[in-house]
Order: sequence, then C-alpha cells, then structure tokens
Amino acid sequence: MYKAAGLFGDLEINPSEFTPRDIYMLDFFDTKITRPQVCIDADSELPYCQLLGNYRMTLPGYSTITPYANMNERCASVWPDYIREDGC
Repeated sequence: MYKAAGLFGDLEINPSEFTPRDIYMLDFFDTKITRPQVCIDADSELPYCQLLGNYRMTLPGYSTITPYANMNERCASVWPDYIREDGC
C-alpha cells in the first residue's frame, strides 16, 4: 500500500521483504505531533496513540529508519527476537 501510494518515491522496493516491524520503523510517521487528550489519557508515555487493548504495544525503533533502495532484501533476522545487524 505504501509503495502504491508513492511513499518510497523512485526507490527500488520489494514489499514482500517487509515485516510489520519494518513498517512501523519507517520514518513515515510524525513523531512531533501533539496527541489528542484521549490518547494521553489512555497512555501518557507512548509517542503514538493506543486507545484499546489489554496489553501495551511497544514499538522499538518507531519511525526511525529512512527508506533506501532494496531495503530489507539482504538482512537476516532470526526468531525469536528478529534482531538484525547494524545497517539493516
């Protein structure tokens, strides 16, 4: 969907190489936004809005990676932590 919307511009991107983690780490999200009071009331510490759920969603590295050509095509990740080497 992001590729079809043009968010990657002219970059060569293979969407099938992306995991949900890769998506939330893209720097497409406005981290300086003033959250509505309802979001702050629900959880004052999160940088994004989570209104529902029994568990807090933690998104390490939220909106921190600038997209680059062939992103994630050569990055290994291993269960259960899916930690990648620097530069991936």
